[in-house]
Amino acid sequence: MEKTDQAEKRVPPYSALAYYYDRVMEHVNYYQWANYVKILFKYADRRVRYIADLACGTGSLLRYLGGMRRRVFGLDLSYSMLKAAQSKLYKRPLVCADFTRIPLKPLSFDAALVLYDSVNYLHEDNAVLQFFDQTYQMLKPGGLLIFDIVTPHLCRTAFKKYYENAMTDDYNGYERFSFYREQDQTQVNQFKIWINGKFYFEEHKQKIREIDQWIELIHKTNFKIERVFSNFTLKPATETSERAHFVLKRR
Repeated sequence: MEKTDQAEKRVPPYSALAYYYDRVMEHVNYYQWANYVKILFKYADRRVRYIADLACGTGSLLRYLGGMRRRVFGLDLSYSMLKAAQSKLYKRPLVCADFTRIPLKPLSFDAALVLYDSVNYLHEDNAVLQFFDQTYQMLKPGGLLIFDIVTPHLCRTAFKKYYENAMTDDYNGYERFSFYREQDQTQVNQFKIWINGKFYFEEHKQKIREIDQWIELIHKTNFKIERVFSNFTLKPATETSERAHFVLKRR
């Protein structure tokens, strides 16, 4: 049986991809990423002990953020991703929810994280402002919101026409095709996914705002911008940065 002969089933983002997500992300060094985030915690006005990862995915980052002095909490919109996270995070709390409607107690966390460009899935400015409002409410005074974005520069260069094939046989694996639409600042990632002979299709769309567009939106909130860093360094982000990390503080 050829994989191309099967009828596809269109499913929401990360529902079928969760099965292969860790393989898709095997190039990511989560240990180094966690250490970078810990460095950014120094901008908090308080000891960072309670941390919420609001787009925790399969939990790879949270494994390195918890410990004797820190308590971590995971939230993700995809139930399939959270199921994959359970085996890594053991009995740590996980909740399936949208980070624009956060079901967490106000003033209860020292830091909130939304990483690996998850905020790029917010297409409307009103959704971004709602996200900022929700995270502001959950943080204690002096706490931090740390999130990152991919920039138009990266999408124009790395994802102008990107293809990846990770098939193990005609019954298992995935194909990925990515492209960037300059006219509406949209990054499109299409996945054809085969799991034990069943064929799924996912289309992921991200709104790729310029750094200045993000800053303009933040200025409409009560957050204070501490820093905007470039490419996992402590250097300021610029229009040629591929990834930018925003460090915001709750007043």
